[in-house]
Amino acid sequence: METATRAPATSTKARYVPRGRNQLHTIFDRHLDEFCDVYDEKYAAKYGMFRLDRIRDIGERFLTCGDYRLGVARIRCTNPNCGHDYFRPFSCKGFYLCPSCSQKRTLLFAEHLTNEVLLDLPHRQFVFTMPKALRPFFRHDRRLFAEVSRLIYTIIAEFYTAAAGKPLLSGVIAAHQTFGDQLRWNPHHHCLVLEGGFDEAGRFIHVPLSGLGQMTEVFRRRLIWLLVEKELLAEEFARNLLSWKNSGFSIDNSVRLTDAKSKESLAEYIARPPLSLKKIRYEPFKGKVLFHTKYSDYFKENVHLFDALEFLAELTQHIPPRRVQLIRRYGLYSSRTKGRWSRMPHVAAKAPEGWRASHAPEPSASEDPGFEPLDDGEEVTADARKRAWARLLAKVYEIDPMVCPKCGWEMRVIAVIQDPVEIRDILAHLVKTGRAPPGFDPALLN
Repeated sequence: METATRAPATSTKARYVPRGRNQLHTIFDRHLDEFCDVYDEKYAAKYGMFRLDRIRDIGERFLTCGDYRLGVARIRCTNPNCGHDYFRPFSCKGFYLCPSCSQKRTLLFAEHLTNEVLLDLPHRQFVFTMPKALRPFFRHDRRLFAEVSRLIYTIIAEFYTAAAGKPLLSGVIAAHQTFGDQLRWNPHHHCLVLEGGFDEAGRFIHVPLSGLGQMTEVFRRRLIWLLVEKELLAEEFARNLLSWKNSGFSIDNSVRLTDAKSKESLAEYIARPPLSLKKIRYEPFKGKVLFHTKYSDYFKENVHLFDALEFLAELTQHIPPRRVQLIRRYGLYSSRTKGRWSRMPHVAAKAPEGWRASHAPEPSASEDPGFEPLDDGEEVTADARKRAWARLLAKVYEIDPMVCPKCGWEMRVIAVIQDPVEIRDILAHLVKTGRAPPGFDPALLN
């Protein structure tokens, strides 16, 4: 007979409370249908044509997240003398809108990047921004981001080769984000750049990236002429842009990454969603959303009151089209090259601990695009996606939901329940005994 084993002692500082519905759920529940009804008429011209189906799909999927009526997992303490249990709802596994699922994705991505990708060498963050005159092009053609990511990598690789006087193989992870203060459209790139590269003899050459003024000018000219080549800018307007004294282009590289903690923190930052629940407060009687943020020099305020539909328009503009990658890897960090690390001893010696522990698989014989995309929740390896949400909660909140808060024994999933009648009976019992899920409205049982 199997004997339950006591979990290792933990330092749980708080009791895990299963998540429930939040203010963002309420906003979407009350206003999504109306927003979709008027989108083509009121918002499509500004925020993008042919996006309604995508917005509706993501919005409706988000509304299912944390809904106890759609299915639950029952989790019980393995101590036969305890019997403590709770129910956990299913998640939507989306990351454009859902704060809970976004947090999991962000942590998994950062952990994967730190433990399995970024070499134990100095890196630096670069932030590339562009003038407001060019930003609408990226709203209406989201695939431009991929071309700009490749352009940035090419500029850095060419600089390294010129500075070292010989070809260097470096690595760049480029992430594009579309949001700025108060959800405004502000497309920009965050890049984690290896400070140097390996020559053909396998020696690492450290190349500090200096001369930001010259680099900004190269970026400005190449991006403008890229848009000309794609017939998005007329040559006359392009020359006019190049004559501006204050170009609106900028590059910042003030953040240097020298240890695992700084790498992981920045990886979380570049993979974060556009909205934090801490910043909003919904006023249901007025149909308004109060948005709190730090003081913005652009808006000259730190609080903004949105109409609910305007809030949805600003938020949903950041949902990318299906199959548009948000984060790309180049050079040493591309999946093609990374698959050859085991045959590159000079690189393997600097590989992160997680990669060394798994000894890096051989490269696939299938065609590889040269980068590893993050798309619709498929942004990390299968092994990383299987990591337990319990460990992530323990990491963020210092709470381990798989350790019993009453006796310290291990807790396990003992059932997955999807039958609507059974779920209703469970919820009715929880409400009756004062254990209703957070944010659950008992009226939904009627």
